[in-house]
Amino acid sequence: MPQSDELSLHQQNYLEVIYALCRDHGHAHTKAIADQLGIKMASVTEALRGLAARGLINYESRKEITMTADGQAIAGGLERCHLILADFFHNILGCSEDRADEAACRIEHVIDDRLKNRLAEFAQFIRDEAESGSGENLIEKFQRQYRERNSDDAYHVDSDLS
Repeated sequence: MPQSDELSLHQQNYLEVIYALCRDHGHAHTKAIADQLGIKMASVTEALRGLAARGLINYESRKEITMTADGQAIAGGLERCHLILADFFHNILGCSEDRADEAACRIEHVIDDRLKNRLAEFAQFIRDEAESGSGENLIEKFQRQYRERNSDDAYHVDSDLS
């Protein structure tokens, strides 16, 4: 099975969109993919052929597109990575949901599994410590201290304009 790091950023983005469409509708269509990515259908068709050649999707012209088990595994891994990163940025660092999601979209394609897992474990450790009642909530303390030291930073929740 190919790994996500063997795919280009564009191929990974296509897989994520196809994965979401298949999850929501049972299949995907070239037009829906083009609409979601904001690109021309001809570009989508070329990319779909490449993903099908790698065994990641089932694709025939003018038919419903579905994912293979390998494609689902890669796309599911990217989605899990995105969720871990977005959670860390929003719930631990205090970024707005939009900024956390935007940063996760960028980083999920380049972070390795060991670092991703370490962030997830750290986030859980911080939550567990905060819930243990052994003192001040570390997450709130960090977010408050960060805001005080970086009042001009546009990346924390209080200063987001969106």
